[in-house]
Amino acid sequence: MNQKKLKDPLYGYITIPTEIMREVVDTATFQRLRRIMQTSYSPLFASAVHNRFVHSLGVYHLGSIVVSVLEREISNNVTPEILEELDIPLDRLKHVFLLSCLLHDVGHAPFSHTGETFYLENRQSYDGLHKTIIEIVGTEDFKNDVPIEKSKAAAPHEIMSAIIGIQEFQKLLQTPEEKDFFARCITGYGYKDAVGIKSIFNCYIQMLNSKVIDVDKLDYLIRDAYITGYCTVNIDYERLLTALTIIEENGKYKLAYYKGAISVIEDVVYAHDSERKWIQNHPVILYENYLLQHIMELLEQKLSCDEKKLFSAESLGVSGQIFKDGLAIRLLSDDDIIHLAKQCYENKFVSEYFERDLRRHPLWKSEAEYKAFFLDRVSGGDVIDLLEDAMEAATKYLSKSTTNWVINLDLLHLLKKELSDLEATTLDQKSKEAQRNEKQKILRVVTCLYQYSESCGYQGDFVLLKSSQFNSGFSKPDFSTTKIVFPIVSTNKISNFGDKVSSLMGISSSRDNFFYLYYKCGDNTVPALNVNELCSRLIKEFV
Repeated sequence: MNQKKLKDPLYGYITIPTEIMREVVDTATFQRLRRIMQTSYSPLFASAVHNRFVHSLGVYHLGSIVVSVLEREISNNVTPEILEELDIPLDRLKHVFLLSCLLHDVGHAPFSHTGETFYLENRQSYDGLHKTIIEIVGTEDFKNDVPIEKSKAAAPHEIMSAIIGIQEFQKLLQTPEEKDFFARCITGYGYKDAVGIKSIFNCYIQMLNSKVIDVDKLDYLIRDAYITGYCTVNIDYERLLTALTIIEENGKYKLAYYKGAISVIEDVVYAHDSERKWIQNHPVILYENYLLQHIMELLEQKLSCDEKKLFSAESLGVSGQIFKDGLAIRLLSDDDIIHLAKQCYENKFVSEYFERDLRRHPLWKSEAEYKAFFLDRVSGGDVIDLLEDAMEAATKYLSKSTTNWVINLDLLHLLKKELSDLEATTLDQKSKEAQRNEKQKILRVVTCLYQYSESCGYQGDFVLLKSSQFNSGFSKPDFSTTKIVFPIVSTNKISNFGDKVSSLMGISSSRDNFFYLYYKCGDNTVPALNVNELCSRLIKEFV
């Protein structure tokens, strides 16, 4: 088989069959990923401009190591009788898995995770995406394994990647079973209650999409640290992946690792924790995402019409679609969003995005500071719960608004008007009371912030954003139940990681969320705000 070699700064050379280069990598659909930023980290790390294209090649490379190891372990640990049940031959299983690795991000929206919620109906419902992928895959087994609960759904970009992958590259998938397996690898929708051969299929799926270790996570942890220069642990991916094995328990085949991988497993979790806590949840990055989401919402509303959506499979495709005033969009990427945003001269969020000196800055810069300013001031009681419930209501209200994303005098007047207008509606008393309570909670937060800022001569111009409290991967059940194989003479001892290894401990947070408050402090005429005083006023509002 002819091979093409691509130079990579992490792995040396990545080897890809010439046929796959020609039929996948060189296509416009895959080349689009050159113009999709891998991360949103550039506000913190100026060098973080790598893209989904190089990441996808890296995942393919790590996947090629995995399939070689799994082929060896299957031949050693799976009986011929079980292998006879395969409805996808092993060589085709390898082909589809590697194709999934290569295409696992092909459906990413512009600016990666920042834009993917626009694939959902009303930014909330998975119904449309799930209906499309079920129709495209076409098997009853896949339909039955698509989760109903939103909490168990794949990320929107994963579902879209499976859709685009099958639509654009279906000639590389020979049977309905291969399409089914391809979609499962990308979405992580494994075969439920699988035993025998299907549980082996699940082992492949978990090596591309799992909660602890997979080749997608491995590549971005290693690549993000290398490109940004962020100091983290060194992940010995070769030691980890070559220690993979397959074990059998009660008719189910499961992934496991030989004992030599123990230290690397911990390194992966530590690296993931560090990136999530100190980079992904950094207030500067959250604010950049906030600006981009506002801009994307604006563009979606300005352009979408006649059931045509800017963020859709059609816009991602080679053919594209025509919007208002003859605007053609195809192979939608970051470049398109930037170009379209530049046409919105009067939008203040667009101005902030392009001019860094116009941006707001956080009054506290970490979860630890937030806790120091708020949680340490209150001993017992439900004051913080009431305050955080009101702040969450405010963030939801602002995120759904297309005109008032800022806490200022205009928002104060708007909320008062909405409360007044509510009394004149024909809603039943129960619904009216629920809406009144919700708006009053928001009004208390907005009024308190505005009155304090006015007393300082600031005139109120805040942005309030919600972030998730950090929970370590070491606290996840999937981590502690990872199987470790200890070879002993003539047999193997198999144990859960958490039962045999004295690992770092992860303690789950007692709270789900915390909040960042931003204000404009770049202008010399803007007074410095006293964070202690502001926090005290917010707390007193709910005593």
